[in-house]
Amino acid sequence: MKILVTGGSRGIGKSIVDRFLSLGHEVYFPTRDEIDLSCDIVLPDTEFDVIINNAGINPIAAFDQVDHDMVMKINYFSPRSIIEQCLPYMISKKFGRIINIGSIWIDLAKQNRSAYSASKNALHSITMSLTAEYANYNILSNTVSPGFIGTDLTFKNNTDEELETIVSGIPIGRLGTPDEISKLVYFLAIDNTFICGQNIVVDGGYLCSVN
Repeated sequence: MKILVTGGSRGIGKSIVDRFLSLGHEVYFPTRDEIDLSCDIVLPDTEFDVIINNAGINPIAAFDQVDHDMVMKINYFSPRSIIEQCLPYMISKKFGRIINIGSIWIDLAKQNRSAYSASKNALHSITMSLTAEYANYNILSNTVSPGFIGTDLTFKNNTDEELETIVSGIPIGRLGTPDEISKLVYFLAIDNTFICGQNIVVDGGYLCSVN
């Protein structure tokens, strides 16, 4: 299959790209220079069987200090534009898989995460709307929402002490790995034939421990 992955150069995105490539798929994972999510996007190629909207930003700042417009542009409006441009091909083929990478902050609130949470909630709303409108074309859309995964972004946004506190609150007792996310993404893209419209949380039970 032909796969589009945004944010495929590191962390979860790289793990997703590596998994699809290793299993024989054609994968397009543009660099920031090739597709700048902070600007209006015109894709050079729109004929993809699978779209994985993984790229995003998570600035840690108070509600009145964060650039909400930029966060929404990169995390919501640009993924929406990518989907809009690729939908006609999927409709014509009567096949498509759209996977939006969300976050546990869809379901939780935390200081200094207002813009990020809002953008990921908006992205999941697209997942649900696409399901209602296009599942009859065999276009299945889902959100995968990682919890605390051992990526550069997680280590950047949390001190060692904060990470210790986080891990102590995860029932499974550790951070997740990018590979664990990419396995699920691969299943939803390639093997899944009925799951759609869902926000699948992959967090080692963290939500259970805080609710």
